[in-house]
Amino acid sequence: MVDIYNVMENNREYQLYLEALDDERSAWGRRTAVRRLCDCKTEEALYYLNELIVDKYCLVPEWLKKIAREYYVSLCLEFL
Repeated sequence: MVDIYNVMENNREYQLYLEALDDERSAWGRRTAVRRLCDCKTEEALYYLNELIVDKYCLVPEWLKKIAREYYVSLCLEFL
């Protein structure tokens, strides 16, 4: 049986998502993580960008939500 937590830890998109949420990273580092997440161009990246946009716990500052929203729309258009 596959351990779901080990799979998540080895997942590039998930790691970039965590970097974007990390308050200890610089604003530039968090923005770069969002950009790299968009560059993955996968459905999973879309999922994590959407999570950043609609974060339920308000952990993501508004400026980062705006950037994630722009990349999310761009990536959605590529999937069309």
